[in-house]
Amino acid sequence: MHARQLTLANGLRCHLYHQPDAREAAALMRVQAGSLDEADRWPGLAHLLEHLLFCGSEVFHGDDRLMPWLQQQGGQVNATTQLSRSAYFFQLPAAALSAGVQRLCDMLAAPLLTAQAIQQEAAVIEAEYQLLQNHADTLSEAAVLDKLPGRFKRFRVGSRFAFGDNVTELQSALRDFHRRFYRAENMELWLQGPQSLDELEQLAARFGGSLLAGGECAAAVKATLLRGDRLLLSGGEENFWLTMLVAGDEQTVRDNVTLLKTFWQDEAPGSLLAQLRTEALCETYDAHWLWQDERQALLALRFSARRISPAQAQQIEQRVWQHLAALAECTALQLRHYAQLAQEDFATLSPLEQLRGRALGLAPGCALPDNFTDFAAALPDCPRTRLLTQQQIDGAPHHTQGFTLQLAEWLPPSLAATKPAAFHFYPASAAVPLPRLPPVAEPLPLIAPVKQVETLLLRPAFYQTLSDEDAQSRQRQLRPLLAELRHAGGNGSWQQTHASWQLLLNLPASADRALFSVHQAIQALNTPMLAQPAANTPSIVIRQLLAALPTRLIKPLPAPQWLAAWCGTNTALSQRVAHLLSDFTPDLARDTPPARLQHGIVPIACDGRDQALLLFMPLPQADDASLAALRVLALMLETRFFQRLRMDQQIGYVVSARYQRVADVDGLMLALQSPDISWRALLGHCKRFMREMVAEIAAISPQKLAAWQASLMTQCASKDNGEAALETLRQQHGLATLNRAAIQALTLPQFEQLHQRLLSERHRWLILVNQS
Repeated sequence: MHARQLTLANGLRCHLYHQPDAREAAALMRVQAGSLDEADRWPGLAHLLEHLLFCGSEVFHGDDRLMPWLQQQGGQVNATTQLSRSAYFFQLPAAALSAGVQRLCDMLAAPLLTAQAIQQEAAVIEAEYQLLQNHADTLSEAAVLDKLPGRFKRFRVGSRFAFGDNVTELQSALRDFHRRFYRAENMELWLQGPQSLDELEQLAARFGGSLLAGGECAAAVKATLLRGDRLLLSGGEENFWLTMLVAGDEQTVRDNVTLLKTFWQDEAPGSLLAQLRTEALCETYDAHWLWQDERQALLALRFSARRISPAQAQQIEQRVWQHLAALAECTALQLRHYAQLAQEDFATLSPLEQLRGRALGLAPGCALPDNFTDFAAALPDCPRTRLLTQQQIDGAPHHTQGFTLQLAEWLPPSLAATKPAAFHFYPASAAVPLPRLPPVAEPLPLIAPVKQVETLLLRPAFYQTLSDEDAQSRQRQLRPLLAELRHAGGNGSWQQTHASWQLLLNLPASADRALFSVHQAIQALNTPMLAQPAANTPSIVIRQLLAALPTRLIKPLPAPQWLAAWCGTNTALSQRVAHLLSDFTPDLARDTPPARLQHGIVPIACDGRDQALLLFMPLPQADDASLAALRVLALMLETRFFQRLRMDQQIGYVVSARYQRVADVDGLMLALQSPDISWRALLGHCKRFMREMVAEIAAISPQKLAAWQASLMTQCASKDNGEAALETLRQQHGLATLNRAAIQALTLPQFEQLHQRLLSERHRWLILVNQS
């Protein structure tokens, strides 16, 4: 990937990335101002402004503004308000990048900020605030940030009470905040796509040049971390937060922490995470920024498990410091190896995720950081604080940042130093034993590759689901093997794709190592699963319903059949793998019986006080033509559903209509979540909306249909071998696939008939509702 940096005449700094083989492009604008820069009179003002910028600008308003326009392109858009920064970003088909950047720059330069929009978005933020009152991660982060003094303790989410009733006064404050900080010299633009660097520079200059110069820079914030460790009452998993205040140049700190995270998240034997799991200290780990500016950053390490005792938290911390000390023994070859892994991981991200990493998160630098081991060795000396969430504590209410936390002081006793673990680093040079090949070979479909790597796909047969407990048990068996595969030059994953679990192995160039990796994976899948309750990850109600949807749509089987496919050109290796597959204890499916779908209203036990509803309408006739019509229908309904129920009627915080494939079943999904409207009323809104669309669909012009068809055309080709293998298997088993011929042949009557069938066949709908 080629890159260029420049500064426009108005002061806008631009970062351009040419990605020759990309089909999609992305843009991100970062503003060097956030919640800490609000006046005390207006807590939440920066957050409110973020919402309002999407409500229309001088040139683009109504359906032509960025969000609805971009949804019609099949793209995605979002924004975030952080403590010291705000960012706005999108991804879309590459050909539409210019029109997208024009809309992004115009909405940031000349927002309308109407009184009606202010009242509307203030109500939405009130709903968000109520939702966050019981959001475990939000409360944990508030407890950590409470250890920073001054402005960090202020309320900043925003609420109806904080904004008050005087819309004119609030509008004036918004315009003043925008005038002060949303100026070119205080902003940075990132662009990435298949366009040449010269073309990207022309885009940046043409539209970024319209931003006004001048303005003021946000005041510098000097952070200090107060001493004292705490326990926080919280449901669900228990988490140990180890937070460090790291000083230094922003780019240097981020480059080093990005490389450190590659070591920390390694799951191979000998890694920190493998050691913590072996000792039953934690199950998962994450590292992210709670706050950062150009001189300081607050780095949070979070370790999660069903239960973490105070003594276990201390053991985790000891292992972290021991691991950092062990990094001093890394050779230059090993450091380059992990730096290369960081680059490879980053390359697999979407263009939008890459830009978010560069602007806000953790993106690897172009070269190995200087003095990396010195940086790692100095981390234990950084100011730090500890927070341990527990399901039961003897605490007291503590009010901070608009939240009430149940906290108790934590005075951990001195823990005797434990014997250092035997950490080791890769690459490893040990020879691998070749597995015995059974005499019989299983039929293995051979599929032309999209990328030059040999890929094996293994997954349950179509319309057969795994229980959450089964899937997570298999994950525990597979993750160290997949991590070792990554160190050997390949990579793999066990994850849900369209809500169906699958194992994907991209194999290394060495045929012997590739065969050994396949053999290990098959053995892991054949190993009897240890039944454990599925992990309870705290999330908002609608996400809990989404997680429940696959197994409520199709009941899991105790012993499902499986499918296998090979995507590559090494026929000799694929034949050896076909022999290995004859030792795979579940049968490989030869055909696909019709799906047996559940329907009706199903209550789901959820954490959270909001009312939520998830409505899934399966595609009535699963063929290519019907799928093309469904995808176009979803493009049409997405913006209208959001406009009517979120903007016009202000139903709730979550309002979404989209196409969704669930357990191999294509359908239309409507999702709503509200703090004060019952699920029965939400269901009524969905039915009413679908009925109201009859007239609008009848009025669709051929030109509009053609635009939607053109948008879908960009999504037909497979991005990688995994997608190619899955789509080919779907074709071979008679399932619908998205293809250019079906999209081109789509007619308005087909489109209209599909909507009528979805509406009339309500007996096939599956409706999940929360039950607290």
